[in-house]
Amino acid sequence: MAENTVNLIDDRQITAWLIARGLDWRVRSVEAITVDSATSCSRRRSLQATPLRTVLADVPGLQLDADTSHAFIALNVATVPRGPLVDFDIEGPLGDAWLLPRQEIAARQALFLTSMASSFHPSPSSDLVTLLTAILGFTGEFFSSREAVALEDYLSVGIGQAPSATFLEHCRSVANDCRHVLRPHLDRFHGYSAPENPTLALPELVANGLIAMEAQATTVLEEYRGLILAADSAATPEAEVFLEALADYGNYYDLIAAMRIPLDEPFMVKYSERRDLKLSWPRREGRQELVIADAQSNHATFKVTDPNVRISVFQAVQMTSDEFAVGAFQSRKDQQSRAIYAHDPDRDFRIRFRFQLGLLRRLQTIPYVATALLVLLSLALLHEKPEQLRDLALIVGPAALAASVLLVREPSTLGSRLRLTSSLLLAIALGVLVLVATFLYVRGLLCA
Repeated sequence: MAENTVNLIDDRQITAWLIARGLDWRVRSVEAITVDSATSCSRRRSLQATPLRTVLADVPGLQLDADTSHAFIALNVATVPRGPLVDFDIEGPLGDAWLLPRQEIAARQALFLTSMASSFHPSPSSDLVTLLTAILGFTGEFFSSREAVALEDYLSVGIGQAPSATFLEHCRSVANDCRHVLRPHLDRFHGYSAPENPTLALPELVANGLIAMEAQATTVLEEYRGLILAADSAATPEAEVFLEALADYGNYYDLIAAMRIPLDEPFMVKYSERRDLKLSWPRREGRQELVIADAQSNHATFKVTDPNVRISVFQAVQMTSDEFAVGAFQSRKDQQSRAIYAHDPDRDFRIRFRFQLGLLRRLQTIPYVATALLVLLSLALLHEKPEQLRDLALIVGPAALAASVLLVREPSTLGSRLRLTSSLLLAIALGVLVLVATFLYVRGLLCA
């Protein structure tokens, strides 16, 4: 039977529709976090989707022919932190998929937000849509310390001219109002963001000739503030979704990729990436964020690959505290892996895995026992004060045991990182023993 394929990639309305109705077509998400090094971890995610013909039938103005069996379409695969993607790979149900450009993703997110805002702000101007798109696509950094001075310098460099005092005061006023409304909708504060201060997106718009300074910029900033305040006062489900999404887009963005899919069959999208991992010292504690409410059910696993490493502490906690996450149930537990399952409609949207890693107990005990032995030998030398070389050699001989422990090579950088404290203590004890023996021998020679 012939396969008829329609190209829907350029239709931004479809992507916005699918973002707004994610739970209608996202059946299950399975995410695997694998800690395989001391500084990063591998993240793999598969998204299982229901046939999309029924979902797409409700898109305004879209008609699919009955003989159309497949479609090229842009899907929001996941929500990921802002920043570069490392070791990124994505695969659609029928072959390769390709990630949309960042600004194109921002344009589709802006369309989703304006559709949510249609009930309380029905007619956004083209300048407001342009500003909103630039805000969502903003990739720069801004430091809020010494904000008054930093904002003036930021605009002077970005626009090429010093802004007036009146314009700066208006920018700060807009930022304060937007921050006051949006900040409570964050699950966790990551830093100053463009949705909280839309002025950050102005230099790009001015440089591209899309917004003129200062009158047009003042007008569009005021309209953006009016949009935020209107959502805050509307207190409707659409307004709540709008504010939560806009606040969240300050720290994250939708990973939107184009791919070929079957319209009448369930399908799966897979992607993988590598994210940073920071282990505290000396507790060797780390954290990883993940979303557990963007599908009808979410499964997540956490594991370590080094056979010498174990998970000593593991908790699924809320973003803003160490309270247990709502709706995340641990379904599996062993020495090197954990698994959770989430399906409750009222579960947290985003959570953190808080974990502590350690070496296997038998491997962790050996260097500390060797350290204690070397310390005791050093104390014995200081107490007995032998000066003959054969006596010193007999007592210091066990130092070879410590040296052999220090020379053991772990199969991963993670194992080496976890051995840092014990190896450091053992090396210090070994050095003290050698110094004490050397001191006693030299003293014996001088006294002879």
